[in-house]
Amino acid sequence: MSSVRPSSAVPATALALAAGLAGCAAPVVIAPQDATFARAQRRLAVAAAAVDAAQPPADERVLFLQAEAFHRYRLAFTSRGGLAYAGEIAAAVTDFPALQSFAGGFDLLELRLRANDAAVQLWEMLLLRHPRTPLRSLTLYRLGWAYRSASVSGLPRSSGNEAFDALAAEAPGTRLAALAVEAKRVPAKSKRAAAAWSLVPGLGQFYVGEKLNGAVRLGVGLASLAAIAIPVYVGYQRRDSLTWSRDWPLLATGVAGLVVLSIDYTASYEDAMRGVVEHNERAEDAFEDAHPDAP
Repeated sequence: MSSVRPSSAVPATALALAAGLAGCAAPVVIAPQDATFARAQRRLAVAAAAVDAAQPPADERVLFLQAEAFHRYRLAFTSRGGLAYAGEIAAAVTDFPALQSFAGGFDLLELRLRANDAAVQLWEMLLLRHPRTPLRSLTLYRLGWAYRSASVSGLPRSSGNEAFDALAAEAPGTRLAALAVEAKRVPAKSKRAAAAWSLVPGLGQFYVGEKLNGAVRLGVGLASLAAIAIPVYVGYQRRDSLTWSRDWPLLATGVAGLVVLSIDYTASYEDAMRGVVEHNERAEDAFEDAHPDAP
């Protein structure tokens, strides 16, 4: 009789899961009616016109617009597909990181959430390589907005306000400097703060203003924590008379609670990052609507 080694069981389970849920993967092609993407395309065209008006050298133009494309990588957030969620659950149950990577391969959520990291990197590189570029003021203005949704460590500035302040100091009296002063006053949310709040599932959602969403996630977290704590307490009380035949539900309930808590924690953290990006994008959109001359 052939046997399956434990080391091969997890990959085999993942493959079976993939085959069973292949039809549940969320579509990654942007829908034609996506209003968020359409607006981003229009704003990209406005930025391209502003860049061409400055008549920068070709390499500086390309670098700026490459960063602008990342900054304008905006499309409506959609629910993750069944494969992505199944991968998260499997990763939580088995503690197998490859399954989480497998889950992420079925959507573009991570790219959507991290696009501004790439934009900031490229714009900072433009200023480093070409400190006197005719696009300097526009680049500082863009950095002021893009830093708000960035999360990567090691960037030259700690916040977008530093870029806004630099623009106001370097180009006083210009329209971009005036816009920077106003933009600095627009409230923003921080991924770092959301991550800190998300140490407790649901609090990150409260931070970004999604109270109902946060209440549900906090409730799930508390319920799963109770599902862990109560069996532990009961088991301790029965420690001298525990038997597998009678008390196996305690173990099952505790393991189920641990799995649900792990999933709730991971999903709540990721959702809080989505909330930060959406909040900051709405704030920038509202500012641009109020200032039609903004590039």
